[in-house]
Amino acid sequence: MARLPLLGSLYWRIGLASLALLIAALGVQTALLVFGVARGTGRPARQAAQRLAEVVAGDLGRELARRPRAPIPLLLARYRALQRPVLFVTRDGRVIGRVRFGPSDAVLRRLAQRPARAGAPDPPLGIAPVTVGGQAVGRVVVLPGRPWTAVARDLGPWTLFGAGLCAIAAAALLAWLTFGPAHRRLTALESAATRLGRGDLSARAPEDGADEIARVSQAFNQTAGALAAQIQKVTAEQDVRRHLLADVSHELHTPLTTIRGYLETLRMRELPLTDADRERYLAIVDDEAVRLERLIGDLLDLARLDAGGQALHTQAVDVQALWTRLLDRHGPAAEAGGVRLIAGPSALQLTVDEGRIEQALSNLVANAIRFTPAGGEVRLQAHDLGSTTRLDVADTGAGITADARARVFDRFYKQDASRSTGGTGLGLSIVRAIAEAHGGTATAHSTPGAGSTFSITLPARASPTA
Repeated sequence: MARLPLLGSLYWRIGLASLALLIAALGVQTALLVFGVARGTGRPARQAAQRLAEVVAGDLGRELARRPRAPIPLLLARYRALQRPVLFVTRDGRVIGRVRFGPSDAVLRRLAQRPARAGAPDPPLGIAPVTVGGQAVGRVVVLPGRPWTAVARDLGPWTLFGAGLCAIAAAALLAWLTFGPAHRRLTALESAATRLGRGDLSARAPEDGADEIARVSQAFNQTAGALAAQIQKVTAEQDVRRHLLADVSHELHTPLTTIRGYLETLRMRELPLTDADRERYLAIVDDEAVRLERLIGDLLDLARLDAGGQALHTQAVDVQALWTRLLDRHGPAAEAGGVRLIAGPSALQLTVDEGRIEQALSNLVANAIRFTPAGGEVRLQAHDLGSTTRLDVADTGAGITADARARVFDRFYKQDASRSTGGTGLGLSIVRAIAEAHGGTATAHSTPGAGSTFSITLPARASPTA
């Protein structure tokens, strides 16, 4: 079934409903006015009816004296122009005449025959006796009201038409003043929803007011904000995956290309190779294979940490015991590079996965030794911060720039100077993943030319994150 275009708009439906309501109220008021005027209540109306009854009674008396057999109904028809019901009540109580929407014959008879008493209230109609030759032959009864059609004719169609126009104008003004702002806000909300649907993630609806429209706008804006955040997150994750895939391809391609090149060289029988060259080529192949194995291991390790697929086995761990094992593991490499590896004393305890935390600290210590020149120092320290514990690995190397510091924990990120050190570029990413798995953080602080400090901050009783 087809619908009218205007009825499809909430604004117009509200406006038309207001107009209908006002017209209905005007109609009821007009009907009450006409009914009240037609009923003729009040003392002035009763007095006018009494005077009219006396005049009519006098005319009937004279006419009946002149024509005793004149029909009473025909005589009463002369008074139709008075626009009031005029009745004749005989001596035996019979009512002659017709009353529409008025009292019944029994009521009229009782009122007409009731004798007047001093001090009694006036009856709600006009009553006058009709006498012929000094003898009463009946009574004239005039009702104080008028037919509502006569009252409507007196009011006139132009009066009612003007009242209708006033109602329409009032309804239009009321709809514009009351619902105009709501219509504009709904239009703005519709526009924001349309722009959001077309891909404009910045589209927001105005939240003015404290009504239902404002709450809908707030809900829309919250939904739009959450949607924009999710889309940005998905986009960022897709960018990370693309970069990760490119980096993984590059990092895997480099050692594989090296291994393949040296193997092809070793297979060339026509190429004269000394035993020393052959051993050197085989050592390079072995180094690249170890590097490839380490890279694949780091990738799998990082993937398990990111996915949360490897549960942490937490236990109480002495920080001093961690320092001792790190000194034993990296002491020879530090000594070979002319770097002093020092650990400050600590009586702190952590509730952590000992193997994972040691792996993260080992990555930091290995990086610090790698980037610290001979004669430098790498220091391990623990700080009790109350609700957290911070583990620092500080070096006296060249430091890193602010731009590098912002990206140093990214996967496969390497400074140019470290390209030849043999690192996979995943060590610091693994450090951050281990710290976050414990509910902590990994941060870097550095001053170019004055060294760097990498920190792992853990809750006092670190536990795996959900």
